[in-house]
Amino acid sequence: AVTWPVTFAVMPESPRTKKAAKATLEAGKELIIHYPFDPFQKLALDKDAAAPEDVASATKLLDKCLRDIPGAVGINNHRSYRGTQNRPLMREFMKVLKTKNLYYLDSKVSPKTVAYEEAKAAHIPAAMNFIFLDTAELHTRAFCAKNLADAVAHARKHGEAVAIGHHYFRGTLDCLKEGMPRYAKEGVEFVKASALAR
Repeated sequence: AVTWPVTFAVMPESPRTKKAAKATLEAGKELIIHYPFDPFQKLALDKDAAAPEDVASATKLLDKCLRDIPGAVGINNHRSYRGTQNRPLMREFMKVLKTKNLYYLDSKVSPKTVAYEEAKAAHIPAAMNFIFLDTAELHTRAFCAKNLADAVAHARKHGEAVAIGHHYFRGTLDCLKEGMPRYAKEGVEFVKASALAR
């Protein structure tokens, strides 16, 4: 069992969605929605103004997420490389999100993301990912350990850091099981993502 404070992001529209959400809450862990824009939604992503059909699609999926993932306190983006760079859509989406009383964690899949900025502009508690602990191509224990060390160094210098990993990579899990207790003994405090959303 995972004993440290971590936040679990559950993907919508999966055969495991409801089961994973329920298990997260039963384990006493923080639950958020792992929300996909592109390429899972077919979005126009116009540069000048958000297409009404884009806003409708994003809103419809968000409402479905809230039905299927009850108890979620936040949301972060799954992939969405183009969507999170599209200011018109992010602006409109954050207006909708504002009514749901959730925080927003920008996964920062693109260095050009504007999602965090637009969440803050909409007065939504928000945080930004600092580093991924793994990638689809590289998910060894050693790679995770290096990135976790980078996150800890950043937190020591700047006060905090968000790190995102994927549960299905064994290297990431082993890295966290070894690294988190060791860093905790050195005075590093691990917290839920919501603690850094402000």
